[in-house]
Amino acid sequence: MTAPATHRMMLELGSLGELFAEPGFDPLGGHAEEVPGLDRLANQLRPLPPAPVCTHIVLPASERVPDLEARCRSALRAVLERRLERNRNDARSLRQEGYATLWRGLVFLALCLLGSRFVGELPLLPGFVQRFVDEGLVIAGWVALWYPLDVLLYQRWPLARERRLYERLRDMQLEFEFRD
Repeated sequence: MTAPATHRMMLELGSLGELFAEPGFDPLGGHAEEVPGLDRLANQLRPLPPAPVCTHIVLPASERVPDLEARCRSALRAVLERRLERNRNDARSLRQEGYATLWRGLVFLALCLLGSRFVGELPLLPGFVQRFVDEGLVIAGWVALWYPLDVLLYQRWPLARERRLYERLRDMQLEFEFRD
């Protein structure tokens, strides 16, 4: 099996600080970019299949310093580790919310099923009202489980995709070019 091809991306910045902070937005002056370079890279990488990433960063010659790559790599790792930690906290919080609402939903479903059973055996109500209330309680009980199951099964997927994206950015190779 062959290794996946490396995704090569290019990023032109006015200064290295624009990798993490919003550049000066001035469309009349030729600066139409309003998003930090790291977020632009994430946006380019998001739709691509999993593969190693190599980013070619173009900077002005005035930004050249001896330890630029090491400083950039260290700052990039620190920023992305904070984003990954926030992502992990969001996932834990979402899982905790899902379990808490699941228990409430299960209790509500049990009460609805008991109520349905009770209404189903009441001879005082006309048949169509009895059936309407009986089935309505069953449906209401199952609908109460909708949100907890959605949280536990589906709402974590975007967080997992975001986590994988941050990991790919954290581990990407960096190349630098300086222009006058």
